[in-house]
Amino acid sequence: MRRSIVRVLVFALPLTVLAACGGDDPAGGGDTSVEAPAEATAPADYMEGLCAAIVSYQNDLEAENASFEEQFSGGTPTPEDTKTALGSFLGTAAARTEQLVDDVNALGTPDVDNGDDVRSTLTTAFDQVVELFNSAKSDIEALSVDDPAALVAGFEAAAAKLQEAGTGISSSFEDLSSPELDEAAADAPSCEGVI
Repeated sequence: MRRSIVRVLVFALPLTVLAACGGDDPAGGGDTSVEAPAEATAPADYMEGLCAAIVSYQNDLEAENASFEEQFSGGTPTPEDTKTALGSFLGTAAARTEQLVDDVNALGTPDVDNGDDVRSTLTTAFDQVVELFNSAKSDIEALSVDDPAALVAGFEAAAAKLQEAGTGISSSFEDLSSPELDEAAADAPSCEGVI
């Protein structure tokens, strides 16, 4: 299970760096906490829901990437267009990650020995991703388009920040282990190709 979550983070953060934009959802920043169901969730149900949420999240980010590529495939974007597009993408990525947090919270707590730790680690990590996207968006919006070299350097700095922070967030899963959830994931149809 830990490997699948790390793969999502490794996938999502560099994608924002390489992709650059799409959509115009505002960056959230609101409360991403959702009350978990009172009863524990069976491992099979938890992993089926978690993998389905991850697949949907990945698909949405890939669609944003495709939208960006199509948007700029016909020519060379101006610095203003690129800045606006990247800021828009980061805002969309933040909002979509907030939805992922809601989806994970709605699954409740997995009925395993360290279920509370699993739930807390997941939601905390994804909340950090939301903050990271919002911070990168602010950094991009603060850049001036008057100096193209400085703008490119600003894009590169934001990319480096995303990658470095992504590595740090991913490391929070190093000690997270649940043989029961790993076993459930192996049997969950939605986890095929995710793990």
